[in-house]
Amino acid sequence: MGFHTNNLKIFAVFILLSTVFACHEKSDNVIYEKKVSTGKLDATFAWLDKEENYAKANYMPVFYDYYQKILNKDIGQAAHVLEVVCSKKARARSFDKKFVNTINTFSNRYRSKIPVKKTLFINSYFTTLYNDKGDYKTAISYALKTVSTEVTDYDSCRDIAYAYCDLSFCNFNIGNQDLAIKYNMQALTYFKKINHINGIGAVYNSLAGIYYTANNYPEAEKYYDKAIDCFKKAKDLDNVFIALYNKAAIYSNDNNKNLNALVESTYNYFNSSGSKSKDTKISVYTSYISSLLRQEKLKEAKKIIDEIEPVVREVNSTQTNMEFDVIVADYKLKNNEPIDTEKIRNTVIPYLVENQNYQRLKIYYLILKDDAVKRGDYKTAYEYEINLVNVSLDIGNEANSDKVIELDKKYQNAEKEKKIVTQERTIAKKNSTIAWLAFSILAALVIIVVYQSRQKQKKLKNEKQTAQTYTRQLLEKTEEERKRIASDLHDSVSHELLSLKNMFDEKTSVTNTKIDAIINDIRSISRNLHPVMFDKIGLKDSIRQLVDRAQSVNNFMITAEMDYEYDLTSSVELQIYRIIQEAISNIIKYANAIASKITISESKNKIHIEIKDNGQGFDVDETLNSSAAFGLHNIIERSRAIGGEAKIFSDKNGTIITIEIKKQ
Repeated sequence: MGFHTNNLKIFAVFILLSTVFACHEKSDNVIYEKKVSTGKLDATFAWLDKEENYAKANYMPVFYDYYQKILNKDIGQAAHVLEVVCSKKARARSFDKKFVNTINTFSNRYRSKIPVKKTLFINSYFTTLYNDKGDYKTAISYALKTVSTEVTDYDSCRDIAYAYCDLSFCNFNIGNQDLAIKYNMQALTYFKKINHINGIGAVYNSLAGIYYTANNYPEAEKYYDKAIDCFKKAKDLDNVFIALYNKAAIYSNDNNKNLNALVESTYNYFNSSGSKSKDTKISVYTSYISSLLRQEKLKEAKKIIDEIEPVVREVNSTQTNMEFDVIVADYKLKNNEPIDTEKIRNTVIPYLVENQNYQRLKIYYLILKDDAVKRGDYKTAYEYEINLVNVSLDIGNEANSDKVIELDKKYQNAEKEKKIVTQERTIAKKNSTIAWLAFSILAALVIIVVYQSRQKQKKLKNEKQTAQTYTRQLLEKTEEERKRIASDLHDSVSHELLSLKNMFDEKTSVTNTKIDAIINDIRSISRNLHPVMFDKIGLKDSIRQLVDRAQSVNNFMITAEMDYEYDLTSSVELQIYRIIQEAISNIIKYANAIASKITISESKNKIHIEIKDNGQGFDVDETLNSSAAFGLHNIIERSRAIGGEAKIFSDKNGTIITIEIKKQ
C-alpha cells in the first residue's frame, strides 16, 4: 500500500509542477489585482479615510494636526494620508489655498525621497485643480507627467488610466476631438487591466460627451446608458447622477418629449439617495432648474436657485460657479431681468478664449445672443450668433462628427483585431499547455514505470541476497555438522575399532581384515563428510587429494589445472570444494566417461571454474525438471550461495559445468 501511495505522491507533485509552469506563461493581457491591505490603520488615519467624515466641520483640522505629527516620522505615511485627503478634496472640487500650499510644500521637499508611484496623486490633484479653473494646458501638462510613468501595480495602473481620462476631457474642451477619443481609448485599455468598472463608466461617459458635441445623439445616448450601468454596478451614485444630468442635455437638444420627466426623476432620485456630494447636488439642481425654466415655471425655478446658491458659494469652484451663473442668467432672461453682460464680455469671455474652453464659451455666447434678442439689438445678436457658429464649427461640425465616428470605429476594429490576436495566442498557449501537460503526464508515467521497475529489481535483488545469505548460512551449518560427525567417526569410532582389534587374544587374518575394512570405510565416510586437513592445506591441495583418490578408486582419468592465488574465505573455498566433489561424483555415477578435467583460473574481478568430461551427456532442462537432479541443483545453489553463477552445457560429446564467482 505504501509503495503505491508513494507513486501517487510523485505523480501528483510532477503534475502540479507542470501545471504551475504552464500557468506562469507570460501574457500580453496583464491583469493587475488590487491588494488588500493587511496592516491595521491607526484610529486617526482610519477616521480620515472614511468618506462620510469628510463633510464634518473638524475634518481638515484633524487632518492638519495628524499630518504635522507624522511628517517628520514617516514620509510614506504622510504621503498616504495626503493622497486620501487629495482624493476627497478633488472630488468635492475644493481647492483652498492652505491645502494647495500643503501639497506644493510636500512635493518640493519630500517627493524625490519616495517612489514615483506613491506620489502620482499630486499630479492628479493639480490636473483636477487646473481643469476646474479651465486652464486646460496646465492640466494637460500634469496629466502627461502621470502617463509617462511605468505601470507596476494596480494603483499605478489606476492613476495612469484616470490621467488619460483627464487628457481626454481637456482636449475635448479645447476642441481636439481626435486626441480626446485617442486618450479615452487608452484610458479604457488601462481600466480593463484592473477591471475598474467605475473607470470604464467614466470613459463611456466621456465618449458620450464627444458624440453629443458631434451632434450624434443616438451614439451619445448609447454611451451614457453604458456609463450609467457601470456606475450602478460600482455603486457610485454621484456619477450615476452626473451621467443622467449629461443625458438630459441630449434630450434637450433633441427635443425629446421625455426630457422633463428624466430631469425630474433624477432630481427626486438624488434627494432620496442620501448623497452628500455638494458638487453633484449643484449639477443635478441646475439641470432641474433648467427644466423648470423650459416649462416656464419661473417661481419654482427661483425657489430652487435660492436653495442651491449657498451650496454653490460654499464650494466656490470655478466650474460650479460658471454652471450656476449660466442657469441664473437663463432665469433672468426669461424673467426679463438684466444680466451683467459687461462682466461676461470683459472678464468671462476673454478668460474662456485664453484657456480655449470652447464648450463653456459656446454657452456664454448663447446667453449674450439671447440677451441681445431680448433687448431688440439684432445686430449684436447676429454678431454673437456668428461667434457661436464659429465655436460650434470648431468643436462639433459635421466633419468633426464624421471624424469622431471614424476614430471610434477604428478603435473598435483595432479592439476586435486585438481580441482575435489575443484569442489566437490564447488558443496557441492552451494547445501548448495541453501538449506540455500531455508530455508531463507521459514523462510522469515513464518515471513511475522506471521507478517501479527499479523498486522491483531492488526487491528481487534483496530477496536474492536474502536467499543467498540463508543458503550460505545453511550450508555453513551443514558443514559444521558434517565436520563434527566426521570428527566423531574418525576420533571415536575408529579408535574404538582399533582397541577392539588389539583386545582379541586370538588374532586371525580374517578378523583383522574385516576390522581394517571397517576402519577404512569409516575413514572414507569421514573424508567425504569433511575433507581431512582442509582448513590447514587449503583448496588447491584438497582438490589434488580428491582427484588422486577418485583416480585410485575408480577406473577413471581425471586431471586438475589450478591457476588460483586469490585469498577467498575458508567457507567459500569449502563450498567450491563441495561443488567440484559433487560434479566428480555425478561424472563417476552417470556420465560413463573415460576422462575428466578440472580447471580453476582467475581474472581481475572473477574466479573461473570449469569441470569437463567426455561422457555420454544428457538433456539439461529435462534433467533439472526431474526428481533425479539433486546433484545438479546442489551445484547451482552452492554457487549462488557464494555469489557465483553455474551454467551447465551437455550433449553427446560430454558435459561442461562453468562457474563464475565475483571477487569480493
